[in-house]
Amino acid sequence: MPLFAAVMVLFLIAGAVRSASAADYQIEFSTFLGGSDWEHARDVCVDSTGNVVIVGGTVSDDFPTTGKAFQRTQDRSGTKTDSAGHCDAFVCKFDPNGALLWSTLLGGPNYDRAYAVEVDAADNIIVAGRAGPEFPVTARAFQKTFQGSKQSIYGMQNGFVTKLSSDGSSVLWSSYVGVNQLCRDVSVDAKGSVYLPLCYTGNGPKPPMRWFANAFRDQPMGGAEVGAIKISPNGQNVIWATWLGGSRDEVGNCGLRLDNNANVFLNFTTNSPDVPTTEKAHKRSYSGGADSFIAKISPDGNELLAGTYFGSSGDEEGNSTHSMAVDSSGNAYLAVSTTSKDLPVTSGVVQPAFAGGNRDIVVAKFSPQGGLLRCTYLGGTGNEGPDGIYADDHGDVFFTGSAASADFPVTDNALQSTQSNPNDAIAVVLANDFSSLKFSSYIGGESYDDGRSCYLDTAGDLYITGSTNGPGWPMKSAHQPTFAGGGGGKELCYKGGCFAGDVILAKIKRVVDRKD
Repeated sequence: MPLFAAVMVLFLIAGAVRSASAADYQIEFSTFLGGSDWEHARDVCVDSTGNVVIVGGTVSDDFPTTGKAFQRTQDRSGTKTDSAGHCDAFVCKFDPNGALLWSTLLGGPNYDRAYAVEVDAADNIIVAGRAGPEFPVTARAFQKTFQGSKQSIYGMQNGFVTKLSSDGSSVLWSSYVGVNQLCRDVSVDAKGSVYLPLCYTGNGPKPPMRWFANAFRDQPMGGAEVGAIKISPNGQNVIWATWLGGSRDEVGNCGLRLDNNANVFLNFTTNSPDVPTTEKAHKRSYSGGADSFIAKISPDGNELLAGTYFGSSGDEEGNSTHSMAVDSSGNAYLAVSTTSKDLPVTSGVVQPAFAGGNRDIVVAKFSPQGGLLRCTYLGGTGNEGPDGIYADDHGDVFFTGSAASADFPVTDNALQSTQSNPNDAIAVVLANDFSSLKFSSYIGGESYDDGRSCYLDTAGDLYITGSTNGPGWPMKSAHQPTFAGGGGGKELCYKGGCFAGDVILAKIKRVVDRKD
């Protein structure tokens, strides 16, 4: 029996949580993408005409690229300077029906990988990530020289940001960023200015002081630090930059989003007891272990408008980067893993208690001033981790991630009601008051499937991208219907591990018009 048919049979016979929505969901398209070695995608966005853009990294010499792409082949021309191996970033655009429009590589002779993507008002594509020496930068970039440091897994690394034309044929500008090892997120405002998270490892040279001339904080406090930087639309100037952290370490997996007024939201994990908070914060004190933190910085970078800890007796950590969303009213949403059994859940939520295993997902909503509005657990008796969250104008929350629990809560409109071993991606739509699930489903096959980022469009359609280390991901209208290779275990990804093999991408269509 074909996998998609088997999935539908499982849906019909398995028990499920009643959905709070009249909507049904169906896969519009779903595909693999990759070559004979490993690759994985780390972010997804949708442009003004409904085209889908994904980014990530590949080591495959036969990764699929297209005729007019900026870079069609892996760059193996240079010296691997303290590199942990070779990898290039990739950027791919699909049309709304899943046909591949174009695909390009982006990289030099060392280890380069993309983690974040956004589009500007002209549908130019802004990509950010990590890069080694000799990454392609442009002549008038705000930082032309490599200023990175050596890291045990990836070798010599620096953050990068690149602006590509909408057809993928040319680099409009490209730059290294700061002294950090990577940029894990990116946002773009209405005027085309680009915002990136900064991080500092706690030793070595710092970025130029002129960047921080009007900063909320112009120096790191101690240990590893995070911050934010705003870049001009032409990529030539730093408009402002600021640090934000405490006296101990902040984890560099820092997310960044903008609200409609160009206020800058940062979220990160901290071990510091003295990150600055504000008067109306949900929590002004550090709980111990790893706490999550959300900060709101003014559009000029010189004022902290909101700052709050979020945590309790265990650890609250973002699995990777895309752990925060901001809605049109300026509310912030957080989806992280937790080991705490005593988080401040709010009344009437869908899951008020920790379900078991080592970690559950927790989703929390914060006011523009940093007060806690909603909080719920979500998980089963195994382990779950979120990795990507999006909020629409109605306050509904969509997130993806992965689940190893056989009893993760799914709804009666799920695409797949039963978990496939060993690990499935998940797709969840949480009602705006957190009282119910509008949609919750496993998505996967017999391999390790991991949702790494997501997008929710104005029609309520859902987009998931990530990676799998083998066949079994459900296919529909696929550009690449078969698994190409790689995977087979985390050792084939990089030292320290992930379960990459091929990219996975799915568009899940909401087939009933919104009634609420």
